[in-house]
Amino acid sequence: MSARFDHLVVSVDDLDEAAVRWRAAGLSAERGGAHPVGTENVLVRGPRPAYVELIAAGSDESNPWLDRVRSARGPISWAVAVDDIDAARTALLEAGFDPDPPVPGSRRTPDGDVVAWRVCDVADGPYDGALPFLIQWTTPMAPGPADGPVVEHVSLTPSDPDRLADLLVAVGFVPSRHWPRRMLHEPDGGMAITLNPVGEPEDLGEASWTMSWEDDTDEPPVSLTLAVPGGELTRHTLDGAAVWTRPHRRRFAAAALVPAVDEAFARVRGDLADWPHPHPGGAGPAEHEYSSVTDPERYRLLGMRAEAWVQVITATGLGVVRTTDPTRLRWRAEHHLTPTRVAVVRGAAGTQPLVVAWSPSADLLDTIDSAFVLALSGGVYVVREGSKVVTRSLDGWGSSGLFAPGERWLAEAADGRRTDGVVRGDAWL
Repeated sequence: MSARFDHLVVSVDDLDEAAVRWRAAGLSAERGGAHPVGTENVLVRGPRPAYVELIAAGSDESNPWLDRVRSARGPISWAVAVDDIDAARTALLEAGFDPDPPVPGSRRTPDGDVVAWRVCDVADGPYDGALPFLIQWTTPMAPGPADGPVVEHVSLTPSDPDRLADLLVAVGFVPSRHWPRRMLHEPDGGMAITLNPVGEPEDLGEASWTMSWEDDTDEPPVSLTLAVPGGELTRHTLDGAAVWTRPHRRRFAAAALVPAVDEAFARVRGDLADWPHPHPGGAGPAEHEYSSVTDPERYRLLGMRAEAWVQVITATGLGVVRTTDPTRLRWRAEHHLTPTRVAVVRGAAGTQPLVVAWSPSADLLDTIDSAFVLALSGGVYVVREGSKVVTRSLDGWGSSGLFAPGERWLAEAADGRRTDGVVRGDAWL
């Protein structure tokens, strides 16, 4: 069954004042429209479906929805989107829940358009915070602003976390291998939901380490992690929710190429199908998977994604490509896989060339996109000093060698105060 986190409902006194608060935190917040029951909203959203709904009473009338919104402030409920609400309701009935029959809902936007859905409450009334409600969009919203926030993670402190976990599993969320009752993610491996308190991990098996943390009684019961196209890692408390923002790869100009890469990828892949997540729920790979490929067809998609990137770079005139004999290349870092094909893509003077090597194995599609975005972004890529190596990544840096001061070295290289052992180049676009 397909299911995903849809939106968090946050009740506020004044929508315009709330929108100002969220915008001040660097988050787009725009009027969404009005519901027939008398509530109005502001939406905090970006190009992906999940969003935050700031809601307020827009009428002096009385009904269960208006009364609930007036009676509380802060996060009051949240929605799980399903592709078949009748099937999802049946699954909940079989799991021991008592959801209401689905009813239609709608909202008229400021432009006069109507978006519609079907919804059913699972708890005892509208916007009940104990359990989420189900929603099936019948006339979905268009994507939000391309530079808007992307909801990546939600952390909740429910009154009955085990019952909530039962609900999420029943509609299709995948539990973690180590925290099966507390950490879950969407069926496609997307957005994650954490239920507090996390407690102790289970079934560690071969794992030799884990994480632990103390519960913070001062932390709001709901927290969100939002990816934004700029800035730094920040934390705000907004209308009763802890809101973390982190910089996303959209902050790089090269990220604008990803839609074109999607189109090229659709062409080059032909009828090659997607593959399900090989290790759902956070399960680790089996030992033999480190040294063998059980089905080479799975990795053809990864090579095709890289091929799509090379095609877009050359088609847009950003660079030219030349195929090179892999045996003639000398690699600075250790390589465990022997490439079967290598393409060298060169851009304008001052940019670092891209060396794209196709091997029998590779990483995930999204990682390939991030690697190309980083390579095309310019700046400092690597700083070396003896056996210490600091490598920049999209969201920070990594190092090998003992006590390599990565952040300081990268800053010194960016300012020109460190030049030896530095690999850097201009941005491609």
